[in-house]
Amino acid sequence: MADRAAVSPPPAQNRSTRRIGLLYAALAALCASSAGLLLRHVEAADGWTLLFYRSLGFAGVVLLFTLVQHRRGVLRAFVAIGRTGLLAAVCLGGAFIAFIFSMLHTTVANAVALLSVAPMVAGLIGWLLLRERPHALSWTAMALAAAGVALTVREGLALGGGAGILFGAAACLGFAGAVVALRAGRDRDMMPAIVLSGAVAFAICLPAVDTVVIGRNDLMIALLLGSVQIGGQYILITLAARRIPASDIALMMILEVLLAPLWVWIFAGEAIAALTLAGGGVILIALALNAVAPPAQSAPTASRASA
Repeated sequence: MADRAAVSPPPAQNRSTRRIGLLYAALAALCASSAGLLLRHVEAADGWTLLFYRSLGFAGVVLLFTLVQHRRGVLRAFVAIGRTGLLAAVCLGGAFIAFIFSMLHTTVANAVALLSVAPMVAGLIGWLLLRERPHALSWTAMALAAAGVALTVREGLALGGGAGILFGAAACLGFAGAVVALRAGRDRDMMPAIVLSGAVAFAICLPAVDTVVIGRNDLMIALLLGSVQIGGQYILITLAARRIPASDIALMMILEVLLAPLWVWIFAGEAIAALTLAGGGVILIALALNAVAPPAQSAPTASRASA
């Protein structure tokens, strides 16, 4: 008992560490919620041109963070992510592109609502592929989230936002796939995979970009989307994950669902439909329920394939 007391940090330190972690997660949600507002102030650039510069900004910021972390060992860190990390990079890079086009073709509330259920889709995929069994509360949360998304996107489909809904669904699946891949490679630092996801997005954009000429306003927005909205979000989530469990991070990231439509309503005049509000409320309940659910149980396996 004496040895345990000597090793364990004092309660005050635990509380302080958790407060810092929650602050990082809240700031990550704040960064994430800025996408819709920034996109609503684009003047002339098309989606591919925005994505071109957004990918550059994102990859640059996260690469700099990775270089500071690993210094001379950065090449070893990239090699260590293996095929699992490459899969995460492809899924995440594709999701980045789909999410922007979802924002451009439907309301911010619809796009964020679809993306908000990605953690639960990831839980389902993880159950199928990694044999991690979600708790009964998590299954309930998944059902509630599906109902909330149905309410949220119904009006978007009626208003001709079908393309945005499809892009949003693709973004949700991409992010969920990336989360499962990152979970499978949790025994190593996967930040280099996040860097590569920016390179993947850039490679996808390159042949589709008609011109790299962009106005000063739109260039600033694209770089802010890459460096702050996505880059800042993932750096802060990484810092938060060192201090608090994933359930705490998920609970704080719910702020994005509340803030994203709020910013465009206040600063861009985009109305929030009644069904969107109702669906968003159901999704928030589902996410909160999922966040407080006990962690998934891993089924015993004889061996795990190497990445």
